[in-house]
Amino acid sequence: MVSRPLLMLAEVVPQGLPLTGRVVRAGLARAFGPPPFDPAAAPGDPGLFGPGSASWQVISEPAAIVGGIRALLVQSLHPLAMAGVAKHSRFREDALSRLQRTSAYVTATTFGSTPEALTAAATVRKVHRRVRGTAPDGRPYTADDPQLLAWVSIALTSSFLATDGCYAATAVDAATADAFVAEQSRAAALLDRRVDLAALGSDEESLQRLREGRLDLPMLSDAILPSTVAQLRERLEDFRPHLDVNHQGRRALRFLLWPDVPGPLRAAYLPMLAGAVASLEGDQRKLLGIPPGTPVRALRVQTRMLVAGMRLATGVSPSLSAARRRAAAVPTAIRAP
Repeated sequence: MVSRPLLMLAEVVPQGLPLTGRVVRAGLARAFGPPPFDPAAAPGDPGLFGPGSASWQVISEPAAIVGGIRALLVQSLHPLAMAGVAKHSRFREDALSRLQRTSAYVTATTFGSTPEALTAAATVRKVHRRVRGTAPDGRPYTADDPQLLAWVSIALTSSFLATDGCYAATAVDAATADAFVAEQSRAAALLDRRVDLAALGSDEESLQRLREGRLDLPMLSDAILPSTVAQLRERLEDFRPHLDVNHQGRRALRFLLWPDVPGPLRAAYLPMLAGAVASLEGDQRKLLGIPPGTPVRALRVQTRMLVAGMRLATGVSPSLSAARRRAAAVPTAIRAP
């Protein structure tokens, strides 16, 4: 639990500490890139999830930054996923590219307007069509394979929940965690090539059913993606026999553990990486070759204080604030002349 004085101070300055907040936000912008959505777009549009949603709560937390790093570690456990990264990603030349793409997709689908969320999904699908080949063990892979899509999604969802439980000011309760799984799976299901995004985007009734979780999406109806925390754990268990760290995974892991980025950025990254490692399950750390003597408890305390400091410095998430303003705005079509 974060110390009570820090929590009380954060409540007094919800917009963060002016000077420190600007410095921290500037650093985050360098690491994660510019905002991936237009705050002025589609006034009145709630986005895929909307105000009060579990996703707005979890992903607006600074702990979610640690969750994004953790997700990359977990994703490296799947040899076919790593085959695609090794062949088609430029992460060695562009050190922050994978983290930035993950962050941009999650932010756009969570806080962007509904059209922007669908555009983000369409952009990822376009990239996925080119990511195909043969892994070192001879197995073919394609990034738009529903099982690989599911692996990437559950690695991300489980990581956000894990770091929320470890480092958030107030961890989500069981009902909110279930809702978060359902919402994130709904977004991931849009990456399935069987979903006609163009037709969906032009049908307001279907969009409303999508927001409410009532739209029939193949990866959900086929139970490839989970809808509850219990199902999320079951899917993680289903993947366990298929997990291994080959030379491609080890190469990606070495890069994640010591990325080729400027020194100040690495200095900020490494404590968050430590928190990500400390939040992994024991069997995940073992597969990744993390020494069993790693001081998990001490690392969690260190990261908890770092995240609390970030929360104090930056205040309410700018993406959350922008999404709230857009959702509360009067739609252009019904404004008075």
